[in-house]
Amino acid sequence: MGHRRGALLAVSVAVGFAACREAPRAAAQASLPAQQSRSDKLLLAAAIIGLPPADVTSADLPEPTSRGAQLLATYCTQCHSLPAPSAHSATDWPSVARRMWLRMEWLPDSLGVKVPTNAERYEILQYLTVNALRVSGSELPAGRGREAFALICSRCHALPDPRVHSKADWGVVFARMERNMERMKVAPPTAQQTEEILYYLQNQTGVRR
Repeated sequence: MGHRRGALLAVSVAVGFAACREAPRAAAQASLPAQQSRSDKLLLAAAIIGLPPADVTSADLPEPTSRGAQLLATYCTQCHSLPAPSAHSATDWPSVARRMWLRMEWLPDSLGVKVPTNAERYEILQYLTVNALRVSGSELPAGRGREAFALICSRCHALPDPRVHSKADWGVVFARMERNMERMKVAPPTAQQTEEILYYLQNQTGVRR
């Protein structure tokens, strides 16, 4: 139990140091002792890979001046880049948020990481779930590219509702997802799959906001 807690603490500390904007991976690696077990190295690598991408800013958040957005930026950026609410579905956010709060509570006081109060946690979770990824449900709209979309995009998260973005926006969203796949070492779609997925997403009607 002691080794497991120590390993988790090491990963949490690494994630905290990985928030450095200049070189997150180098900073995280440099923050730990040179003598690391293979298990600790694997945990560290998994933690770094799992960090949110660094290209989301406070201005990109839905309702950026709202209390929920401000709390999210205040607490979550203490340890890593700002997460987008659309990174998870409404059913996934509660477990993700609980996992983050537990990690924050385990961090030593010397790191100065502030933990949200229960009331603030409620506000953060409410904000995340309201603005979460809108999933497609059990049935995807028919159309060319549907199979490629279901196959490729379900590897990392719940399938988003194809109508959640406009035709013009889907190209930007898809490009961001490709960057995330590269960062996560996920095999990219083929050129044909990319063309089919974009065709499918950009030709759905009834955009929902």
